[in-house]
Amino acid sequence: MSKNREARAEAFERWAIQVEARELVPARTEALKMIAGLAEQRDQIDAALLTAVRAARAAERSWSEIGAMLGVSKQAAQRKYAKLVA
Repeated sequence: MSKNREARAEAFERWAIQVEARELVPARTEALKMIAGLAEQRDQIDAALLTAVRAARAAERSWSEIGAMLGVSKQAAQRKYAKLVA
């Protein structure tokens, strides 16, 4: 755990010991949970795309072809992936 996260966790624990139940309100975190879940899915998809782009380059596919499959220009595909697949 990072120092910053550890410090925040310790501060939260100190607060939780001192807070009174009547001061608490529902958090309504559904939207934040959805964002976190989608961000995790995005990370997984980004990793899978990188694997696929590496495989395509290993199969001697052009940046134009890869860009077309990604729905971007060949330059955009190269800019995003070229250093990662080298």
